[in-house]
Amino acid sequence: MLNITMTDTYDEMSALAAQHVVRALHEKPDLVMALPTGGTPVGMLAEMCRLARAGKADFSRAFSFNIDEYIALAKDDPQSYYGFLAHHFYQHVAIPAANTFVPDVLADSLSAECARYERAIRDHGDFDITVLGIGHDGHIGFNEPHATHSPVCHVIDLNAETIAANARFFARQEDVPRQAITLGIGTILRSKAIVLIASGRSKAAVMKQLHDCTRVDPLFPASFLLLHPNVTLICDSEAASLITPQRQQYEDPE
Repeated sequence: MLNITMTDTYDEMSALAAQHVVRALHEKPDLVMALPTGGTPVGMLAEMCRLARAGKADFSRAFSFNIDEYIALAKDDPQSYYGFLAHHFYQHVAIPAANTFVPDVLADSLSAECARYERAIRDHGDFDITVLGIGHDGHIGFNEPHATHSPVCHVIDLNAETIAANARFFARQEDVPRQAITLGIGTILRSKAIVLIASGRSKAAVMKQLHDCTRVDPLFPASFLLLHPNVTLICDSEAASLITPQRQQYEDPE
């Protein structure tokens, strides 16, 4: 069973998740991070930026990798996941552009690009910390429920539920990309530490399923986290409304 820490509010969840990243950064200034995108991590990224402005976090030697990217949105497309991290994080902290990585979804060979991205991660010693969200169907990264999973970076076909969930970020649902490049389950599990965040009542059922999970089920990709020795799950009270986890308070790092 995975232990879940519940906070009273979304802001507290965001601050606590940011604290995990910043503490890891204090321990290793050249931290190698894999960061999530979407609605849930906005508050966490904002808190990381606040700590940087306050002189409590220095990202100038850190490295950041996208967990996934839509095919085929250019890096400068406002709907791309690299664009998301640039907007919410990179442009607000002193992380060099050369230290930020994303798969080139416009490459002639996407399979070759997946292999190149995987090599880049290994060349940096794998992730010191990976922060994940979770889909309503239990997907992590864009590893959708499937009987088999690629352990390394790969191209994935997005299922109808994921496309519908992401439609809120686009003018029309038909504009949502149907494919993405994502980190593999094995790539994620090589991370030294994993933090998973969830917020809102719409995530209550999947967090209850993850909390009660006792075995790996490829049709519930988040269950692979049972194989990792250092996983921290953080959710607000709405996402934890079907379970009774331990509350924890955020402490501003010095």
